[in-house]
Amino acid sequence: MKKQIIVMTTSIMLTLSSTWGANYKVNQGEVEFTAKGFPTFITISGKSQNVSGELGLSKKRAKGKFKLPLNTLKTGMDLRDEHMTQKYLEVSKYPEATLTLNEFDLEESGEVQGLLKLHNVERPIQITYESELTDSGITVKTEFSLQLSDYGIDIPSFQGITVAKEIKLKVAFKTGGADGN
Repeated sequence: MKKQIIVMTTSIMLTLSSTWGANYKVNQGEVEFTAKGFPTFITISGKSQNVSGELGLSKKRAKGKFKLPLNTLKTGMDLRDEHMTQKYLEVSKYPEATLTLNEFDLEESGEVQGLLKLHNVERPIQITYESELTDSGITVKTEFSLQLSDYGIDIPSFQGITVAKEIKLKVAFKTGGADGN
């Protein structure tokens, strides 16, 4: 008889057992965000290529957890980056964001429930995803939106331009073979 350990994290249940034997480490990842600015209707975007994490794989299903050091987000403007990371994201207190994906089908695209921890606040989040499983690894692309206020983050404002309350995010990653090969 196989032993199972069940771990509860807020509203997410991760079941760890010998059926989740193959682990795939992220060897390439990127986070992109976009936000609208008002009143000028500018688009503010930024990204980081420092996503790390791991997927557990069982047959054609996966689940995983990913981390992003928030100080690696870049918008292309040093002053904006400093305000974003120091004043709003407060990276000295909350240095990283984590995204946990519940079990999802690697041969389909669709939606998966996840848990996002940002600014020391964990909230369930609905995520749209596309995935591909090949002999060389797994590729997953996700999209979701969040409300800054849901995570206790003040709405950024500078020189009369205020960022919209909703931020759109894309997280994409590729893994190597099983166990990082």
